Amino acid sequence: MDKSCIVRHFRTYAELDAHEEELLDSLEKSPQAFRRGGVIWEEGDEATDFYTIRRGWLFSYRYMEDGSRQVLDIFVPGDIAGLREFAFSGRLTGLATLTDVEICAFPKTRMTEVFGESLLLSNLFFAVAAREQAVLLERLVNLGRRTALQKVAHFVLEMYTRLQRTNNFPDNHFRLPLPQHVLGDALGLSAVHVSRTFGELKEAELLCRDGGHISILDVDRLAQVAGFKSTYLREDLSSVLRALENRAVLPPGSTG
Repeated sequence: MDKSCIVRHFRTYAELDAHEEELLDSLEKSPQAFRRGGVIWEEGDEATDFYTIRRGWLFSYRYMEDGSRQVLDIFVPGDIAGLREFAFSGRLTGLATLTDVEICAFPKTRMTEVFGESLLLSNLFFAVAAREQAVLLERLVNLGRRTALQKVAHFVLEMYTRLQRTNNFPDNHFRLPLPQHVLGDALGLSAVHVSRTFGELKEAELLCRDGGHISILDVDRLAQVAGFKSTYLREDLSSVLRALENRAVLPPGSTG
């Protein structure tokens, strides 16, 4: 089970038993490989499946009427793409690859089966979807109310915090394989402005960017510059887990 990215991801929310790990692992069967720069689906395509990301990075996007593009989500190993479309028949955004990827499709009907077999997993899937919305809300604030320097610093810290869930980074060094034009489309900046802003952050001795890798030189100072607070990335499911534990020990027929 340790090879399953989705299992490692869900373990960061709660302790899982063998059956729950098996259910999650079943969602990563029959991986499909896509090359960097490929399109998985376009806005308006039929939305019948979710995808677990087994390996690689992807992003969702929406094209505007003038041909410009807004990048909405960044997906990393262990994430699930398509959850926002659970109640919709068509894709709300496009999905494309940032690197070579392996993704695993599973139908929406399979999700209902998982929900029926595990109350804990149904709650955790809801938590994952809520976290996705919290990230999108913070991205909206980032786009509308922060300076270019704050936008880039905040985004770097967001990805750093997200990746920490399932990875360890020696010396705060991690991979960020987003080209400047994709970063620009995510942050509402031109590629040139993104490059210039990374230069300013390097001059301030806050971070270094070398190709697709980032080294954060001073996490606390960078967070201060960005106005970054990680609360929207630090879920607290303690009350939910206690309620599930209490439900499990109630005698048959009891209403609690």
